[in-house]
Amino acid sequence: MSFHRLVMTSLLMGTVAFAGACGDSGDDTDGNGGNGGGDGGGSSDGAGGEGGGAPTEEQTLEGELGSMTLTKDTKWTLKGVVSVPDGATLTIEAGTTIVGDKATLGTLVVQRGGKIDAQGTKDAPIVFTSALPAGEREEGDWGGVVLLGRAPINEAGGEAEVEGFQDPQLFGGDDANDSSGTLKYVRIEFGGIEIADGNEINGLTLGGVGKGTTIDFVQVKNTLDDCFEFFGGTVNASHLVCFRNGDDGFDFDSGYVGSLQFLFLAQDPSIADDANGLECDNDADDPTVTPVTNPKISNITLCGQNGDQPKQQYGFLFRRGFKATITNALVTGFEAGVDFRDVPPTDVDVTHSVIVGNTVENVAYVEDAPASDDGLPTEDDDGMFDEIAWFTDGEGNTTDGPDMAGCFAATPDGAPASTIAGGTPVGDGVDASATYVGAFKDASDKWMDGWTDFATE
Repeated sequence: MSFHRLVMTSLLMGTVAFAGACGDSGDDTDGNGGNGGGDGGGSSDGAGGEGGGAPTEEQTLEGELGSMTLTKDTKWTLKGVVSVPDGATLTIEAGTTIVGDKATLGTLVVQRGGKIDAQGTKDAPIVFTSALPAGEREEGDWGGVVLLGRAPINEAGGEAEVEGFQDPQLFGGDDANDSSGTLKYVRIEFGGIEIADGNEINGLTLGGVGKGTTIDFVQVKNTLDDCFEFFGGTVNASHLVCFRNGDDGFDFDSGYVGSLQFLFLAQDPSIADDANGLECDNDADDPTVTPVTNPKISNITLCGQNGDQPKQQYGFLFRRGFKATITNALVTGFEAGVDFRDVPPTDVDVTHSVIVGNTVENVAYVEDAPASDDGLPTEDDDGMFDEIAWFTDGEGNTTDGPDMAGCFAATPDGAPASTIAGGTPVGDGVDASATYVGAFKDASDKWMDGWTDFATE
């Protein structure tokens, strides 16, 4: 998804009255800074914790909030676009449920200078979800969560505007250490709205978010668009789970340069549409613009579960001047493992990784030529570059790997039966001891247990 899809139009904003919030006021508590370090890999039994019991009250949040605390004894409803402005902190108690109103496309936006302090626990996660009852929920029931920071991006002038607000809402700046607060043990589900063709909101959108922000143990599931999209910024994150994404699992552009570790994706062909595991861009108009998108990514498991072409595409899609260092990746189930488009292969370093069990050539592939439809993964779009040779030439890479059938169970399990030896993780603040391939060390590794959920409606 390109930068121009990060838009909230007047159609959306027409539903919003910029008034104070209805709800309890609380302490002006800053979110924790630092990176998203965590406690290792794991698999899940799919039983997501709710925490705190059923709420006994209901309150609606509208417009611009002051500093306040959302408590677990109340169900909070986002009506229209609800914003946390510069200087305000939204604190959310562990076990709290926040729902997005469907009629007004409820969405939470933390503006530059605003903060969110959402610290759930393994047994009491914070849940952003649909306002509809279980059994009636579906992708696109509400908007999503948007964090906007002051870290560098590669848009002209160093900042960009999220359109459609009554007052300009900007992201980007020159503070790589900027903090938007904390998201920890958080689920974001049944969101991702399409306002117009090519204009959607992701499950979690990060625009110019700085590395003073903590993002750790976050699941996005049943989203109509991307699970996670990073528009520039420097934020580090770990333990990210994407399930049943309509578009890409993890999307990077606009100069994102953070470090990521322990990422798990399990797609579903019934909703995925042109959905890549990692979709990686620098800039469509000027691939050389700086800062160049250049993340460091370690310990990832991407499970594609192909449907009919072109529903699911590539494990890795590299294009438009993108650079990266990726290690300890396991990619399976896609139409193809990796595709390059207008990116020199020397700019992307993938090592100690396994690409296995994909439809074409069991790995990457040499596409058919000439291209008749660039939207199909079997059509060449890179001058017949041989992705197979490129991948297998990388240090420690292989096309031999375990049966990953557990990835595609109703409750996905991305752990191999035994450890696959890998390399040393790369990036800032990563767990350097995770010298194994994939997001999970082995079947005993259970970091998804307790707080994630895989219900489909």
